[in-house]
Amino acid sequence: MPTEYVESFQRVPLFDGLSPSEIADLLRISEDVETKKGDTIVLQGSPGDGFYVIGAGSFEVLKSGNRNEVLARLEDNAYFGEMSLVSEDVRSATVMCIEDGRLKKFAKEPFNQLLDEGDLTAFKVVRNMARILAQRLAASDERLVS
Repeated sequence: MPTEYVESFQRVPLFDGLSPSEIADLLRISEDVETKKGDTIVLQGSPGDGFYVIGAGSFEVLKSGNRNEVLARLEDNAYFGEMSLVSEDVRSATVMCIEDGRLKKFAKEPFNQLLDEGDLTAFKVVRNMARILAQRLAASDERLVS
């Protein structure tokens, strides 16, 4: 794998602190997904089967309910679906491609196999996820108090 390609993943918060060789090892269990404008990547209410890192394109995170709401717009080096690695819950939102793109999909089963085997890199990703989720929870609590 080209060094600059692997290094581009060092900007992904889930991979914070991982060496290029650790990232390269993770990329070996990933698959490339080409997307077109209008494609639904994940559907709210469907089982979670892995997480995605955006290499190119734009995506919207949509929440269905009384009214459809755009929660976020995601672009390069952003990620989504990470909760499927640690939860059996269904997808909490839909992610739709709004500009042709390219994703790396990290399927749940191969990632969990790494965890089961005691792979340190996979544990580092989960630790980063826990840190990020703690930050999100603290920010949410702060908004509620304000």
